[in-house]
Amino acid sequence: MEGLLSQGPPAIPYPPQNADGSVPFFGSAGNYSSRTVSYLDPNLRTPYVMNWSGGIQYQLGQTWVVEAKYSGAAGVQLINIANINQIRFDISKDPVVLDQISRATQNYKPYTQFGNINFESNLGHNTYHAGTFRVEKRFSRGMTMTAFYTYSKALDGAVGYDFYNRALDKGRENTDVTHRYVSVLTYELPFGRGRRFLAGGGWRDKIAGGWDLTWSETLQSGPPMTVTMSGSPYRYHLSSNRPNMVLPNDQGVVDNWEIGPNRFPFAAQNRYFNFDAFQYPAAFTLGTLGRNTFEAPGMRWTQLSMAKEFKVRERMTFTLRWDVNNVTKEPQFAAPNSAFNLNNTTSFGTFSGTRGSFSDVGTARLHHIIVGRFQF
Repeated sequence: MEGLLSQGPPAIPYPPQNADGSVPFFGSAGNYSSRTVSYLDPNLRTPYVMNWSGGIQYQLGQTWVVEAKYSGAAGVQLINIANINQIRFDISKDPVVLDQISRATQNYKPYTQFGNINFESNLGHNTYHAGTFRVEKRFSRGMTMTAFYTYSKALDGAVGYDFYNRALDKGRENTDVTHRYVSVLTYELPFGRGRRFLAGGGWRDKIAGGWDLTWSETLQSGPPMTVTMSGSPYRYHLSSNRPNMVLPNDQGVVDNWEIGPNRFPFAAQNRYFNFDAFQYPAAFTLGTLGRNTFEAPGMRWTQLSMAKEFKVRERMTFTLRWDVNNVTKEPQFAAPNSAFNLNNTTSFGTFSGTRGSFSDVGTARLHHIIVGRFQF
């Protein structure tokens, strides 16, 4: 036994080393494409955000205020990750060579012994500019109101389509909303004790008096979206997944689009995109369509609320509130299917879902919520 213990654990064969001291990759039949590594920029800088704003405010009479404001922001030296082991799109113009590359891409990468080399560095930058106009009515005669309209644009430079020409991916941020209007109005209904009608109290006051109405309205344009492609009969030496735009961008979406009388089945919907505006790019070329060049449908979201306080005891009150969401009962559609595919023409530009969950902004349902609260 002592002799066995003195021998130690069995020897584990160690991979042989190359002449330069590196260890060769041992994978499935030399599958170098699965050998992903990460590389941190040794000159990485700390990112930072700049904000600036300016505006004017003016009072109209005793209860009305108007305001105009400009706001801006920029994210500088943001940290992003990009694959620096990407084949250049302009590696060759010879169709024969490009066909060879598309069939054996690993052999033409800058570092053939690796798959993706994820380079983490200060590759990101974004900007935001917005103009906001606000109208406020301060509380008087039982009513207060605030309304905002914002016109804005947010741009960023995504990394991923072409590391060597990142300007190809500069465009609107995924969360950019060009137009947004929000208003909130609160009104004390003129019924009940201390108000204009039914001020004498009694059972009428207990039922119809003391109610406050809140009306909230949200109108906004849709978020940006990118049209991609699939099912192309041509070969591409890289993941060229965007089609050509053969009509002006403003003709990519159908004018005055409406989903039509039938939402289901999907084939019965009116198409959101103009199918004839897109085309597969030629073999081994990039599609001309940019990132986030279209907008999904906008949203109109209406909410109403009625609330009343009941005095139970001197130090105890009970609040009853009735909320109604999506009063107009309009479906607020999520982004449509945006994959251009000549082999499946029935789904492009159709809508399979709506925004939001049961209680979220944008759900397609009309629903009521009754809330009771004791406060003491």
